[in-house]
Amino acid sequence: MSVCVFLLNYKIVKMLKRLYCLLLLGVFVACDIDENRSRACFIGDSITYQWDLEFFFPHLVPLKHAENGATIQDLDDWNLDECRGIPSVILMGTNNLGVFFEDSSMNDFLKDYFSRIERIQADPLVVVSILPRNFERKQDQSTNRAILNVNREIEKGLDSLKGNYEYLNVFPLFLDDDFNVRMDLFKDGLHPNIAGQEILTSEVMKKLRL
Repeated sequence: MSVCVFLLNYKIVKMLKRLYCLLLLGVFVACDIDENRSRACFIGDSITYQWDLEFFFPHLVPLKHAENGATIQDLDDWNLDECRGIPSVILMGTNNLGVFFEDSSMNDFLKDYFSRIERIQADPLVVVSILPRNFERKQDQSTNRAILNVNREIEKGLDSLKGNYEYLNVFPLFLDDDFNVRMDLFKDGLHPNIAGQEILTSEVMKKLRL
């Protein structure tokens, strides 16, 4: 009886050792995969927050810095140190424009916008145009014409900044010819659906070249 117990215990210990080795091997493989994948930061508001980065960028380690309702001024409170010197993407500003059209001025917004993105110090920083919108069908073409003007100023302003910036104009891809949003690319007229996220991913990848 004691011999049988000994043999049984020996087999159990041997099996546990094999499982332990397999577990360690899995950890090492996972670490190696992470080390071989480039890191990239994605910065933004709810549009970025809802973007399934792990699914759309499987070859990257995406570092997401995004919150629902975030404005460009919120970057003052975010720690973006890990974005310094690595490829990064910022898609932000739509929540500012909700106020801008009523209470602020374009110059004030642009000043706040550029002062914040300069602090990120990414290499490069892909600056994505603000998307058109018709959130809950409460906006019309005039809103998107105004956003177009803001995007043009952002593109022009990037040329005067010191750093490696890439402007990515996806604005027209989400519109029809009459400045109406393509509702087939949005969940609610503001947040891109899967088809919209596929467009964003494809265009961002062309800029990141990773």
